[in-house]
Amino acid sequence: MTFFVKRAAVVAVGAAALFAGAAGRAFGDVVVTVDPSDVKNKISPNIYGVGMEDVNHEIYGGLDAQRLYGESFEEPPVPCDRETIECRQEVSRCWTSLSGWAGELIHDRTKTHGGAASQLMIPNGSLAAMANAGLGNWGIRVEKGRAMVGRLYACGAVDSVRVELQSGDRRRVLASAELDPAPGEEWKRMDFRFVPTDSDRKARFVIRAFGYGRLWVDDAYLADEPTNAYGRLGCREDIVAGLEKEGINFLRWGGTMCNADDYLLKNFGPDRKPYRGFWHQHSSGGFGPREFVRLAAAMKVPCAVSIGVREEIAEAVRLAEDLKAHEIPIVIQIGNEECIAPNASACRRYCELTRALVEAMRAANPKLRFASAAWWTGPDGLAEETFRSLDGVVEYWDLHPFFYSIDECLKVREVVGTFLKAIRTWNPKTTMRAAVFEENGNKHNLERALCHALVLERIREAGLDVLTSCPANALQAYGQNDNGWDQGNVFFTPDKVWLAPCAWAQRMARDAHRELRIAGASDDDRVSVSATRDREGKSVVLHLVNIAGEERPVRVDMKGGSRYGVTRVMSLSGALEADNTPDAPERVVPVDRTAASRDGIVLLPWSYVVVTLARSEP
Repeated sequence: MTFFVKRAAVVAVGAAALFAGAAGRAFGDVVVTVDPSDVKNKISPNIYGVGMEDVNHEIYGGLDAQRLYGESFEEPPVPCDRETIECRQEVSRCWTSLSGWAGELIHDRTKTHGGAASQLMIPNGSLAAMANAGLGNWGIRVEKGRAMVGRLYACGAVDSVRVELQSGDRRRVLASAELDPAPGEEWKRMDFRFVPTDSDRKARFVIRAFGYGRLWVDDAYLADEPTNAYGRLGCREDIVAGLEKEGINFLRWGGTMCNADDYLLKNFGPDRKPYRGFWHQHSSGGFGPREFVRLAAAMKVPCAVSIGVREEIAEAVRLAEDLKAHEIPIVIQIGNEECIAPNASACRRYCELTRALVEAMRAANPKLRFASAAWWTGPDGLAEETFRSLDGVVEYWDLHPFFYSIDECLKVREVVGTFLKAIRTWNPKTTMRAAVFEENGNKHNLERALCHALVLERIREAGLDVLTSCPANALQAYGQNDNGWDQGNVFFTPDKVWLAPCAWAQRMARDAHRELRIAGASDDDRVSVSATRDREGKSVVLHLVNIAGEERPVRVDMKGGSRYGVTRVMSLSGALEADNTPDAPERVVPVDRTAASRDGIVLLPWSYVVVTLARSEP
């Protein structure tokens, strides 16, 4: 969907001017008063962020280019007590046995490449075979002529080994490659490349061992051959395109995944070591903090990346040194939602560890900025003690507001305002600022989009005291919700990527960004307004949110003597529960209502409307 439109005829709006309604309808049910000459504050340029963590397969199974799931065979076999061919095989639960009665598959924990398990294949003079159909057995999307690349590690020896792509109906081999059948006693990496002869949305990857002998297999990988810089970074190119479509200008990597004991920098990297995750017991370290920063750098947006508060100093310093190569601003967040319990000793320990990590990393890379992840529950004594311990150490304090309804969203001003007031009371000269790295709504429908638009209005009021506001979660695998969080901004299946309404609201706001907030008010408590303008005062943008279930005609009362005319009106509206799905990916999208607003601006029920006005020449 394009956001570029031809310049519309300007509708003059003078001081106290009234928009005339069509067919005799009187406009002015809602009066929005705007004064372009009354500048309230500057607005942070990077408030249009998004938060990313490995919830609902945002990374492993999503952004990560890897098309296989359970690549390292860490998941144990599914218990089975029936006398069938399938039950006879001990195959990791993310894989499916294709062996007959002769061949054997054994889930082995005695000989492994990087994790705690591997898969032993014993053909017994016949065939041992297994298949992987990706995340949730969705199937692997393959395109005719679009090359795929892969690898696996193996040791042992059999008569022959073949990997192949099999069609979803299991009747055709779409591509195949022969591998070294006798890699030997030590683990050997074996690479291959496929060019499918046909397209299929539900293909699967198959490993076959023939003849006699034993072959151990571990750490398999399959991805589309890269066609751009994002693919070369190990990302699914279509998913990154979805993030770009959202128009974000800040990326945050972190969340509860950082609280896992195994969430350590040494467990991430190109070797794709498995590790014990928080949201998923068996996670892949193939796409981690370094890869994330490389992605942000390629997208040319600032980022925040979280490390565990118990991270080893040497590893943290190594990361800081590696990040010198990037020109983008980088914030390092220490931990996630720490000190949740009212436990002074836990908070003191967190502050102690944070100070040590910040001191070491800042010495290695002075360009880095840092954020506290201490849980903000209000201006109590423990919060004050934590602030005083970290004031001057970190530049930001991460706030995680939770909003499950529109009425709750209206309270964000209180959350941010209370924090800023408290820290300025504790130290009037503090340079610490807020950062909303995780704005939670637990919905992905239009109501979430309206909530985010309301949050942005309040964030603009805070000006430069708030770095960014990142709706969680950046991505979500459609239909694969297995931990309760249901708030994706960009959704995906193996072959589709589309934006949820909240992502469209983010795009609308970003496209209409102006650097100054000006005086703006509505006389209707169900219509919220945020007024902004550029530095020269040549254009004014009104962000209007109608949280009523009926239309609201609007009259704009422009103060200050300047005359402005409407040049563009974009509207996002629908039923509150409306969302976008694979079958209807554009059910809720911004609509250009410039032409429909020639005779006056009408806010549709449940809508976020962005009105751009240009100053008329005298």
